[in-house]
Amino acid sequence: MPFLPREKKFFDLYDALTEKIVQAVNYLEKLEKNYSQLPQIAEDINQLEDEADAIVHQIILNLHYDHTRVTEEKGDIRFFVHNMDNVVDAIEKGVNRLYIYRITDLPAVLKDFLPSLREAAQQIKIAVGCLRNIGKNDKTLADCIVKINDLENEADQINRNWLAKIMNSEYQEVKDFKKIFALKEVIDLLEYAMDQCEDVANILEAFRLKGMA
Repeated sequence: MPFLPREKKFFDLYDALTEKIVQAVNYLEKLEKNYSQLPQIAEDINQLEDEADAIVHQIILNLHYDHTRVTEEKGDIRFFVHNMDNVVDAIEKGVNRLYIYRITDLPAVLKDFLPSLREAAQQIKIAVGCLRNIGKNDKTLADCIVKINDLENEADQINRNWLAKIMNSEYQEVKDFKKIFALKEVIDLLEYAMDQCEDVANILEAFRLKGMA
């Protein structure tokens, strides 16, 4: 697999980044169970996002000193890790929107998106683990890619349903413009997180095809 770094440190960093995605979703689950913890969770997830950024920085720094790869290959890896970081970033922004706008009750939309995000995070973690030996893990990797794309399609439908509700005044819990604006931002950010999961899957598919070449 000449297109992927051979050093163990790269794969360890990939795994560490997927763990940050899983942890970000875990914070959403904590928020669902106890919304009163929003201030603390917002603070914790900010720290988590900083940790994810640090991992990406370390990977990029290692690539800079890796002279065994051409620019195109480095670009693939850079997009790959930035897309994973974007999942964490979008979830962090969604939580902070709830805190900044002082939304006092858990938005029901979060409950609708959470199963897709949870499963996508787990599938990314499994798929990235397959990169250590693509030939041996090809079937598992392929299954993960298909599943992530299916989950993103489900999230698209959730997004459309909720936008229709709030824009056509069908969601009675929203009474004022501030809440409508905040809810719209949260919906967009959660959908963006799922879009980034799909982008991760697309790059994994490219890695898989190169690994089979």
